[in-house]
Amino acid sequence: MMTAACLCTCDSFYTLFLVLNSTVTLHRTTPGLFTVVLTMSRVSDTQAGLQGLLNVTADSLAEYCGLTGDQQENPVFLDRQLGLLQRNPSQSAINSEFCAKYLPALVDAYNAQDTAFSVPMRMLNVVAYLPYFARFLLTTAKTSICNTQARRMATASSAPAETTYLVEMCQFLSTLLALQGTNSVSEEDKQALLPKLREWNRKYQRQQITRCLKQLEGDPETTLIADGLKKHCERSLNKCGFDGCGKSGTSKLLQCSRCKTAVYCDRDHQKKSWPFHKATCFPAAF
Repeated sequence: MMTAACLCTCDSFYTLFLVLNSTVTLHRTTPGLFTVVLTMSRVSDTQAGLQGLLNVTADSLAEYCGLTGDQQENPVFLDRQLGLLQRNPSQSAINSEFCAKYLPALVDAYNAQDTAFSVPMRMLNVVAYLPYFARFLLTTAKTSICNTQARRMATASSAPAETTYLVEMCQFLSTLLALQGTNSVSEEDKQALLPKLREWNRKYQRQQITRCLKQLEGDPETTLIADGLKKHCERSLNKCGFDGCGKSGTSKLLQCSRCKTAVYCDRDHQKKSWPFHKATCFPAAF
């Protein structure tokens, strides 16, 4: 049987092994370097799998979130793609397309689970800064996502094993507290969550945890920052998108009929703004 061999680092072998999802022949050469021997019949499959993993799209993110067809969640592949997405200059456009097409399904998947940290929660945290998410909370969400996340964190028996996941979890709640308000969290959940946040803050000293804690404690400075974040996230929903216009008030502005996340005082301003708006304008499913 014909074989092919290649040299790869530990990290790239891990990706390669995940794509193959099968047994390969592994030979150590020098520390940290391996020779991977593959049968030729699987080389083309491997190349296609690697290319698919490296090509981050709205549809691939949805696939690894388990939102398409019978596809199951793939947290490892999602983690890889999110890492690549952070370095992608088209990050905002890809996230916007994802929201336009899959945000309702993602929220349904989030609501269907009962853990404080999950694949849907992680993806929601990634897109929570976008006007698509802000509009969803204002117009479509049937329940308070902030209240749900706070309750799950308050009642969780333990924190995520990975510090990074704990930070993401707190960052998501912090954004929700800014967008939906601290009053959306019940007093019972707040009192149960505050001791946990204080413990995590002492132990890890991460700004996302600190910010979340101060929001629930009602710190005035942090509250002002949260108000600024809310205005930033909702700005395109109630202020003319033409740079320099400044007119606001949703009842007097024309909404982009395609994405529904931008408004304009007249069609002239909408036309002039299109070259800048089109990169993140996608037909919204909600």
